[in-house]
Amino acid sequence: MRWALLDGSSQDREYADGVLTSLAQAHAVVPPLWHIEIVSVLRNAEKHGAISEADATAFLQRSARLPITTDDASPIATRLAIAAIARQHRLTGYDATYLELALREGIQLATLDVELKRAAKEAGVVIAMAVF
Repeated sequence: MRWALLDGSSQDREYADGVLTSLAQAHAVVPPLWHIEIVSVLRNAEKHGAISEADATAFLQRSARLPITTDDASPIATRLAIAAIARQHRLTGYDATYLELALREGIQLATLDVELKRAAKEAGVVIAMAVF
């Protein structure tokens, strides 16, 4: 969301921009939850005056053109694994969803979330290093 809101530390912005740049050479896989989360974050930013409705809509349109694939695994098939990961790594169900996908697909995880980074390290998942 740093791409849309232009907030956070300069280090966080650098990382987010690097991840965006790296999408020119690769693609990302996200759980269906990601689409709901970006709408939620944008809507909250709108309510607090951090972004206009027009800018939020433009971001949603731009993000739809990124090389991002939505995971098509059935939520029924993954929810037990997500619950187990959440318990084991002391994560929210939301964060555990991203870690479960990275584990299942054997892919790196791009995140700025401190707790998710910690859990990924515990689970042996590599945190994506952005290309600068």
